[in-house]
Amino acid sequence: MQMTQQEFIDLVEEVYKFHTKRAPGIVIGVEMVDLARRKLGVVEKLGAVTETQVCLSDVIQYMTGCTIGNKYLIMRDRIGRYALTLYDRQDGRGVRVFVNQKKLDSRKMPELCKFFLRKRAPEVASDMEARKESAEKIVAEFLAADRNIFGWQFVRVKDYKKLPVHPVKLCPDCHESFICPDEDEKTCQVCSGDLDYYQLEQ
Repeated sequence: MQMTQQEFIDLVEEVYKFHTKRAPGIVIGVEMVDLARRKLGVVEKLGAVTETQVCLSDVIQYMTGCTIGNKYLIMRDRIGRYALTLYDRQDGRGVRVFVNQKKLDSRKMPELCKFFLRKRAPEVASDMEARKESAEKIVAEFLAADRNIFGWQFVRVKDYKKLPVHPVKLCPDCHESFICPDEDEKTCQVCSGDLDYYQLEQ
C-alpha cells in the first residue's frame, strides 16, 4: 500500500537529516524506493542497485539498510540514470524503478523537467537562495503530480551474489595492507600510480 502524504513527508524529513541537505532528489527517491518495495513484495535478503551516485544512493541506504559498507548496495553510477533496482539476493529477482520521461509534462512541471535534464537556471549552481527556490518548485510539482512520474519493470539482476572476499597483501612501498583481487599485483594501486587520488604535502 502506498504511503499517505503525511507518512511520506515524515519519512522525507528523516532522510533529509541523513543526507544533511534538503535536496529535491531525496523526495523523489523516497517514492522510488517505496514503489520498488511495494512491487517486489517482502524478501528475506534484500539487495539494491543504483544507477547514479547522487541523492538516490542515500535514500536507498536509509530506507533499506542496503549500504556500500555491507556490500548490499551496488553502485552502477557510470550508467548515469536516475533509477534503482531492489532485488532478492537469493535469486536475483527484482524490480527496477525509473523516471518515466513520458510522464513529465513540461507545461505542468517545468522545473522538474529542467532538473532531470540539468537545465536549471545557471545561478542555481552558485546562489543558495536560487537553489532553494528551484528545489521548492521541483518538490511542489512532484507532489502535484501525485508522485506519479515513474515507470517500473520486473528484472533479474545478473550478478546478484555478494562479492567475494579477496586476499590481502602488504605493499612493499607504503607498507600498508591492501585488498588484492589480482595475485600478480605487487604494490597497492596508489603506489603503482593507477589510483593515486592525493599527493603528499611537505
